[in-house]
Amino acid sequence: MNSKHIFAVSTYFIAMAIPLLMVYGLMPTTEEGFIAQIGMLMGLSGIMMVFFQFIISARIKWLDRLFAYNNLIDFHRRMGIWAFIFIVAHFMLLTLSEQSFDMLLGYDEPWFINLGKIAFLILLVQVVVSIGHRKIKINYERWRAMHDVFAIGILLLMFVHSFYAGDDLELLPLQVLWFILPPTAIAFFIWQRYFLFTFAPKYKVLNVVKKANNTYSVQFVPINGNEPYSHNPGQFHFIKFIDCRHIKSEEHPFTISSSPSQKLHLASTIKASGDFTSQIHQLQEGDKVKIIGPFGKMSHIEKSHSGPIVFIAGGIGITPFVSMLQYMADKGEEREVMLFYSNATESDIAFREELSHISENTSLKLKVVHILSKQDDWEGEKGRFDMELLKKYCSAPLSQNDYYVCGPPLMIEVVIKDLRQLQVPLNKIHSEMFGLAQSGSPITYHKKQAQLVSRLIVLALLVLVILFAGLRSGWKLFGAMH
Repeated sequence: MNSKHIFAVSTYFIAMAIPLLMVYGLMPTTEEGFIAQIGMLMGLSGIMMVFFQFIISARIKWLDRLFAYNNLIDFHRRMGIWAFIFIVAHFMLLTLSEQSFDMLLGYDEPWFINLGKIAFLILLVQVVVSIGHRKIKINYERWRAMHDVFAIGILLLMFVHSFYAGDDLELLPLQVLWFILPPTAIAFFIWQRYFLFTFAPKYKVLNVVKKANNTYSVQFVPINGNEPYSHNPGQFHFIKFIDCRHIKSEEHPFTISSSPSQKLHLASTIKASGDFTSQIHQLQEGDKVKIIGPFGKMSHIEKSHSGPIVFIAGGIGITPFVSMLQYMADKGEEREVMLFYSNATESDIAFREELSHISENTSLKLKVVHILSKQDDWEGEKGRFDMELLKKYCSAPLSQNDYYVCGPPLMIEVVIKDLRQLQVPLNKIHSEMFGLAQSGSPITYHKKQAQLVSRLIVLALLVLVILFAGLRSGWKLFGAMH
């Protein structure tokens, strides 16, 4: 993390801690006990976590440039789980402080208490569905609509519950803050969900080219005749088909498979594997789309390395590497690049001719190793990519190479784990994920950054919660009524 990252994370933490600082600064003592105070302050922190979820997921360009969209989405997911844990602790600790289960299980509590229970139940469903939506096979758009409705419901119910239930909300500055936060969160949501594409530039389909079995490359050109927006190789964008007879009007993230050197059009290569992507082959010339982007930082030009590069691709995960390889070739680079490309059969290999052309007819020292898992008559490498293949084709020391990985989630996890066992440093393993729940798109991810930052923030919040709870209660376990 550099100084900009540290400043941004510190600002996020301070903003999260504002309610805690207000409560302690304006009301430093209370008759409530230590346990009740921890519960109350964890509730405030949980609500702030929910509020900031709307900002983190709003596709703010400068945040993407700073942290990369994949890290923001991973952080969003982790903080959602932590918000749930804080809200659970809020309920449990307040129940413990009352030394009665009436608050938790009773139905004759005040309406604002029951409102909090409803918010908690919706949050529980939200977390379960978000974690397990693929296993229970919920359609992406249906999941996203459910996610949106639940998120708004949770936000409003929690703020109303806390406004009426919390004694600390009698403080005027906190009341003002509580009136500002929900509209702000909803404004970010409405912008991201509805207005972002309203102001997005329009493109039209130039052509659709079949690249492999169920895989199609779609070229887009701006309707206004201008050049497409500039991007780095390996980035992705969000596409919404707005005037296509056979395609649903939904937004989906896809890698930009064309090189930044190509100034006439943008291209995305899409595998037909889901409800939405199965219709891609029906696109026709002239169909209109809106595109917002670019996003992501998994690009070789983002990294300060000049040594050998190893690309490890699975299926449609080849797309960011095609963009990077073509760009390197366009620039006349002479670096060594090894590409391991895994597919089921020969008919699944996308960009085969393009890869051969780059390898044989440009200055780039590219070597391509195709690996097939379901074709017995294949004369090349068979099975799945592993470290033995890496050692066979890459010269030592392996830890000096830079590795880029993109493909199915399980493949990514195994490859990264195996690379780490070979003592490859984390800063030489590059990967990212660009969908909240998207299927049919190349999935890549790097968990460590979001995991570390989320844990540090939560730990710091817990320290503040415990400290302020103790100081306000005089470290008495229970309040005066006990």
